[in-house]
Amino acid sequence: MIKIVTDSSSDMSPHLAAELGVTVIPMRISFGNRVYHDGVDIDRADYYRHLTKSMVLPTSEPPLPEEFQQAYGRLLKNADQILSIHLSSKLSKTVQVAQETAKAFLGRSKITIVDSRLVSWGQELLVTMAAEAAQKGLLLEDIVRLVRGLIPHVYMVFFVENVEYLEHHGHFSRGRILTDNLPGVRPLLIMEDGEVVPMEKVRTRGKSVDRLFEFVTEFARFDRVMILQGRPSDEAQLLFERLLEVFPEKRLDVRPYGPALATYLGPDALGIVVHEGA
Repeated sequence: MIKIVTDSSSDMSPHLAAELGVTVIPMRISFGNRVYHDGVDIDRADYYRHLTKSMVLPTSEPPLPEEFQQAYGRLLKNADQILSIHLSSKLSKTVQVAQETAKAFLGRSKITIVDSRLVSWGQELLVTMAAEAAQKGLLLEDIVRLVRGLIPHVYMVFFVENVEYLEHHGHFSRGRILTDNLPGVRPLLIMEDGEVVPMEKVRTRGKSVDRLFEFVTEFARFDRVMILQGRPSDEAQLLFERLLEVFPEKRLDVRPYGPALATYLGPDALGIVVHEGA
């Protein structure tokens, strides 16, 4: 039997995780010296309440090795293989922590760690397809091949209001080229090979909606589009309505991103994830 594991930066709902039999290990969300477990003792609403009161910017940190060890050990009582899919190693050391923990189980079982090179719904998409494949009885090697083959066909672009969150994480030195000495300019960012890099610059949220809309329309074909927002915004709904008008037959959704991604993008980013399909 194959068990699927991920972390809470996938933003997978408890209902979907339970339906698919996926184990979600919570990321740690830090506000200074206060550390919370994503989805356990802090949710989106809690996160934004803490954000308004905090004097320091929050960060997300990997689960502890013992948290991985407990999860793997529990699952291996009823399974002999685990596929553990985590957020991009360019954003977090979660993959490395999982890999180190898996070494303790060598010789007793097979644990395969996959770097999704994605986050939030892009990561959830991989986890969902892996879990569905496991339920159908596919071999671990075939599921890993499926997941890794899917990664290059998932595209993520974000508009951020405040680059300080990325700078605080140490992931945005290249992006300053887009914004330095240009008052009012904000970056559009794209995930390339797991790294958040600058794509271009825009001056208003309205322009960001235009550019995100254009990004989707540039695809010759796609299977699904997910619009990601922090705190609810009119722009997310506007983008959804514009895409729905042009692509009424496609799968289009809007959802909030969770605390883990919010520590990188801030509370008011607007993003889009395109699954190009096979």
